[in-house]
Amino acid sequence: MTIRLLALCLACAATPLGAQQGVAARLEGRVPPEVVALVQQLAADAAARGLPVDPLVQKAIEGGAKGVPADRVAAAVRGVAAQLDAAATALRQGGLTSPDTGAIATGAFALNAGLGGKEISELARAGGSAYSAAVTLRVAGTLAALGVPAAETVALVSAAIRAGQPPAELLALPARVQAEMARGVAPAQAAAGLARAAASPSHGGPPPSRRPPKRP
Repeated sequence: MTIRLLALCLACAATPLGAQQGVAARLEGRVPPEVVALVQQLAADAAARGLPVDPLVQKAIEGGAKGVPADRVAAAVRGVAAQLDAAATALRQGGLTSPDTGAIATGAFALNAGLGGKEISELARAGGSAYSAAVTLRVAGTLAALGVPAAETVALVSAAIRAGQPPAELLALPARVQAEMARGVAPAQAAAGLARAAASPSHGGPPPSRRPPKRP
């Protein structure tokens, strides 16, 4: 389920604007007419506010393919629209004055996975200009979907960023957590252990002189 959610998130973030157009054509025959009208309305509003459109269309298509009743599909699409709006707000509060659609889509994915707006803002601030918000939130959302609690998710991603780990190592964090989980370690403990390792001097963490002194 986690891989499927992440794949959908990546597809949404990577879809060019041209492919996001023609909502009605993409939904025709897949969902009832009232759902098509709703998605068109929500998509137009989202596009006007700089939000991604494709997640709305994909949610409607998913509901139609599963044979979900129209009212429930409509509610689900409205939920995605609300998450996209919440993600954009959280990113702006985290210092991104004009978040791109990729960052917003992955922010919505992270919210759906269990993070809150506060965590999205914290991660945006932690990444700053050195790390893509889309990458940071993709990693955080996947960790949350694996069962890592919000606090441990933020701590691990933030520790990796402070250590200066490259994006490739950041993207590998969920797999490393999964490897620990396969050994019987709880998700929170696995994330905490990796965060401690990232903060150690041998892994690029802050030098001892910058650490608080140990109590006697």
